[in-house]
Amino acid sequence: MRLPEPVINPPFDITRCSHVRLTVKDLAAARDFYVEVAGLVVSAEDRDTVYLRGIEEICHHSLVLRRVAEPASCDCIGMRVRSEEDLDKAKRTYDAAGLLAQWVERPHQGRTLLTRDPQSIPLELCATMSTKPRILLDYKRQTGGRALRIDHYQVIIPDVGGALQHYLRLGFRVSKYAARQEQILTAMTFRKQNPHDLVLASGAGPRLHHFAYVVHDLQNIFRACDITGSLGIGRDVERGPGRHGPPNGIFVYFRDPDGHRLEFILPPMQMIDLDESPSAWGPSDASVLVPWGPPPPERWARESSPFTGIDSGDPTAGRWHSSAEETSK
Repeated sequence: MRLPEPVINPPFDITRCSHVRLTVKDLAAARDFYVEVAGLVVSAEDRDTVYLRGIEEICHHSLVLRRVAEPASCDCIGMRVRSEEDLDKAKRTYDAAGLLAQWVERPHQGRTLLTRDPQSIPLELCATMSTKPRILLDYKRQTGGRALRIDHYQVIIPDVGGALQHYLRLGFRVSKYAARQEQILTAMTFRKQNPHDLVLASGAGPRLHHFAYVVHDLQNIFRACDITGSLGIGRDVERGPGRHGPPNGIFVYFRDPDGHRLEFILPPMQMIDLDESPSAWGPSDASVLVPWGPPPPERWARESSPFTGIDSGDPTAGRWHSSAEETSK
């Protein structure tokens, strides 16, 4: 099938995946996991909130943890736009489409626009954040898997095709996609120069399946896994290590104390030029998509993080499709 063409000059300029906001029941346990296992750096914290960033990041946070009494969820995902003017353009674009777009106050961020896309995914946009020193070369401060930077999110939604049209209009491009009988099941979309900022997968939602950080090498992946074993939470290494074929990256997936799913990946291939066309995969491509590594556990397709205050449907009502591994079953 032929996908709609992306818009090369979109109404406003989203530059990259920026941050994710999670709620947690045990803030201390969540903080320990993301510092000791993932190796994120605490930028600021108070009694109810912890702000963290990767060791390569100078922007104040790429992960925010908020303490709650109710079951854990994802407040929203976040994207950066290029300028303050782009924020105003985004507000006009969402208003014209009849979609939610409201200004919100976020500590350590500049003006922030909280939106909902046509699938009710809560997405906030900002152009600036306060900054902190990069600790990439400050080896004595580095812990755990030494996560470098946030890379992407994967969300589960009922209508991937409809969501894809929305994000193509906003300038996103597609690196790979899966389809069956003209229905798009999964699409990797991107704004920065690698295959994914936002991955769209079909299923009951909207829900956050996982978010991912880049690490430098295999040693850091194994170090994070070893630390989970030392902490007695080795069974929370949910899947991997293995290899994602298309982005050509090694992966491993963890579950944090509240069940949120964190992925570590090695630096993925770059996709820079407009000559790059989307490529499709199908059931016969399973050995290409994941050339080696164990298949996903059953809960992989059943468990994900709901978005706060949004009806996410019944996650057990049917499988979602992340790749040919799932479509071939």
